[in-house]
Amino acid sequence: MTLGRLLRLGLAPQAAPLERQHVVFLHGLCLLAIGFTMITVLLSVTYGATAPGAVAYALSAGIVPPALSLWLSARGHHAPGAVIFALYTLLSTAGAASLFGPSYGLQYWYMPVIVLTFMLFPSARRRTALAVAGLNAAAFLGFCFAFEVVPAMVLAPDDMRSNFQINISLVAVATAVATYYAQRVTARTRDELRALRQRTDALLGTVLPADFVAALREGGEGVGRRHAPVSVVVCDIAGFTRLAEEAAAEDIVRVLNATFGAFDAVCEERGADKVKTVGDAYVAAVGLTDGPPSARAAVDLALRMRAAVERAEACQAREIRVRIGIGTGEVIAGVVGTNKLAYDMWGAAIEAAFAMEERAAPEQIVVDAATWAELTAEERAAVVRGEPEGYRSPATAAVPA
Repeated sequence: MTLGRLLRLGLAPQAAPLERQHVVFLHGLCLLAIGFTMITVLLSVTYGATAPGAVAYALSAGIVPPALSLWLSARGHHAPGAVIFALYTLLSTAGAASLFGPSYGLQYWYMPVIVLTFMLFPSARRRTALAVAGLNAAAFLGFCFAFEVVPAMVLAPDDMRSNFQINISLVAVATAVATYYAQRVTARTRDELRALRQRTDALLGTVLPADFVAALREGGEGVGRRHAPVSVVVCDIAGFTRLAEEAAAEDIVRVLNATFGAFDAVCEERGADKVKTVGDAYVAAVGLTDGPPSARAAVDLALRMRAAVERAEACQAREIRVRIGIGTGEVIAGVVGTNKLAYDMWGAAIEAAFAMEERAAPEQIVVDAATWAELTAEERAAVVRGEPEGYRSPATAAVPA
């Protein structure tokens, strides 16, 4: 097993960036502690400086706690594993400081330990991190005062300034490294969160307008806006019920993907907003976000959507034809839902668009009176005006380039 796999042992692929950093950091410290203990014991045995009983104690005290911490974290229990490792470092430092006394300056190792404590726990466990850091700080202060009155268990000569200086230097280096690592992890996590936010915004942007995405990001709930006038385009696949009964499920999905994918491309090209799909119907709107609303732009959009279906190979194979209705008027657009957000639209324009689509024959574009009033003579020749008593015969118009 490689070092990278050991560091990520038990880490779920969908783990958040912050959680990933804390788990990898804990595993790295556990492996470092185990390795340091084994090297220290090996050197002591090699040079005959340690009794067999002391070797067994060193192995059990120096390997079992970090190994247990690693085992728990690898099985998804990161918090208990982090607590065990934090207590292990606290007690190990206390034991070493008590054994060798103030001359070695081992009590100063509590400083980098305090810094590293906050890297062991995620923000959700901030109180635990503060409690552990507080224990380390209390231990450090306790040793500083205790050494004034209580001798060390193994008294070291007071003139061992070299050992003290070495330890202080190592403490300074360890603290600097811990601080640098903490800043690096924070910066990397911030970059990952920024990239994740951009991907989330891009995903939301495929189903919600940009202004709604911004409002939701700021904590808005039940975001809704009134727009007037807006032109709504409803495009429905003619004969879809028969197609659904005769064709295989894969073919139906392929046709819908080809049709709606072509509509998405046209809407993006013309600056229109996709509102939703309802069964085999595609709903788009002109005038919600980009500039003043225009019924003429809606007709242009409808002509291009019809032409896009005629060019799609999957639609040609099934001889797909569409019916299109356009309505112009006031709408209310908003985002509803809590766990599953849905962008929808209500109002006269969308009701008129659905009514016009129901009156359309295959390949026809039927518009309501409000839309008709804004069109030029050339544009009226390309559509049909929907009226209660029926509609006039359509004329064919060239699709704009």
